[in-house]
Amino acid sequence: MRRLAAHGYDLLVDPVHGASLAALRWQRADGSWFDLLEPCPPAEIARSGGSFVMAPFANRLDGGRFEVAGAIVTVPLNRPDLNLAIHGFSRDRQWQVADATETTLTLFDDFADPAVAFAYRLTQRITIGPEGVELTLDLANTARRPLPYGFGFHPWFRKDDATWLTIGKSGVLGRDARGLPTEPIYGPALAAGRDTSSMPWFDGHLIDWAPRQALIEWPRAGIRLRLGASGALTNLHVYVPDDRPVLCVEPVSHVPDVHNRRHLAHYGDLAWLAPGETMRGAMQLCAGASDLRIASKKG
Repeated sequence: MRRLAAHGYDLLVDPVHGASLAALRWQRADGSWFDLLEPCPPAEIARSGGSFVMAPFANRLDGGRFEVAGAIVTVPLNRPDLNLAIHGFSRDRQWQVADATETTLTLFDDFADPAVAFAYRLTQRITIGPEGVELTLDLANTARRPLPYGFGFHPWFRKDDATWLTIGKSGVLGRDARGLPTEPIYGPALAAGRDTSSMPWFDGHLIDWAPRQALIEWPRAGIRLRLGASGALTNLHVYVPDDRPVLCVEPVSHVPDVHNRRHLAHYGDLAWLAPGETMRGAMQLCAGASDLRIASKKG
């Protein structure tokens, strides 16, 4: 485990298990600590807590296959029950530490597999500063051919009995029975704020996200967290399970399965990188005190 601690944040990173964030907490003015992320179990990939990186694609890929320049590219199915590949490869791999200080950690994953067309170097730089925590991804195509790349973050935020999520202007794509996207459905969505603790199950991909910010509030604790995204992270995926105290707000670079659903590409496309070309995106997390009260939110 690698720890970064500064400016009221305390963060644990597990390089061996996908460079996952195992924990992230913030210190109140009275000195007590508040878990922003649901902690990840020790020595596990962050599949139920913490946060993991998705690359070289985010979310679902139908059949684990797509076509490029008349040739079929295949990847292993890690959800064979649904005939899907999901969340890419890097979360399941051991990353290398390139540099570490008390406030900054740089890790990388060099992916190459003779059975898979993708080859890339993915670098993650985690920095704690006065404005909060920033996680930056740089992906370079190290394959010998142009290929479509994408990435994203998959944080599992804690969900208490009153946890509000507010997102700016956005639409949401419809979904089929396997969670693959269909045509957009426009409406108020989460712009006005919703108490996710009382929401029914939700798993949706948000498009036209502007500005690229989301606000998570825990009014009983008097804490709020602003999530921002920049660079290639143009879209947002939101997952609200109804059987676990977690909430996923995931900045991503593209629509799920846009490899095969090219009619949805204008809502968030992949980065088609030539050999040696790169893409970059970043997520910002800024916590602070909030005087929001549940009664005022309901009113």
